[in-house]
Amino acid sequence: MAIANRYGLLAALLSALTLALTIPAASADMGLSPLRQVLSEDHPAAEFTVSNPSDRIMDARVSWTDLAATETGYDPATPSLRAELSAAPWLVVSPANFRLKPGARQKVRVEIRKGAKLPKGERRSHLLIETEASRSALRKASTGLQVDVSLGLSAPVILRNSGKAGAKITDVHLLRDDDGLLMLETSIEPKGDWSSFGRLIVTYTPEGGEKELLGLRDNVAGYTDVALRKVTIPFGYVSLGAGELLVRYEGAAEFAGMTFDERAFDIAPPESD
Repeated sequence: MAIANRYGLLAALLSALTLALTIPAASADMGLSPLRQVLSEDHPAAEFTVSNPSDRIMDARVSWTDLAATETGYDPATPSLRAELSAAPWLVVSPANFRLKPGARQKVRVEIRKGAKLPKGERRSHLLIETEASRSALRKASTGLQVDVSLGLSAPVILRNSGKAGAKITDVHLLRDDDGLLMLETSIEPKGDWSSFGRLIVTYTPEGGEKELLGLRDNVAGYTDVALRKVTIPFGYVSLGAGELLVRYEGAAEFAGMTFDERAFDIAPPESD
């Protein structure tokens, strides 16, 4: 009986630790904005804002990490890719450490090193904000458990020199989710020296009707270190009648007003039973 209780307590503790380590950082005591920053000779410095919406004092440290883009997210960069990808050697950041009281905000400045000769094309590193482990209480079945939780957030800092951005929409498919509702799956293929950034907009024009918005996805980047970036956009419709579907990749931020690519598709009328 004692052995069973011991294993039960261990299972509960491991469950609590797993929960603590999988809480999204954005919803667990820390915020970081904006989502990205771009530096160049014409724009050599930028700022991020770190916020502390929690009720505890937060001690944080600032560093760089290099992440390789994948079709759906990021992976740690290999040493060989880091040598080609990393922007950190050309950048400085301040402060390196700071303390935030509950409800407070802190500016973190990134800038190009004075006198640095920028490489051609594009480089990218992620600004990493990590907090020291803090004692947090988690409850499970009315039993109080104390665990140490560290939080971290990151955002890409992109360094550019001599180049341009381009992208194409590829591999467009209409699929259904688990509830049978329509969704669009597509990929962004980078076609330039720089990564693209913008939003995907899907509109539908029924035969004899007016155009309507089916769905959109903001903050879509086509990074040059991955062949394709997959994007899924839910529609919330069971079916569509005859008409035209238009998928457009519009630029945002430094690419505002630019259209990278668009593709139109005819929707056949639904088959009658």
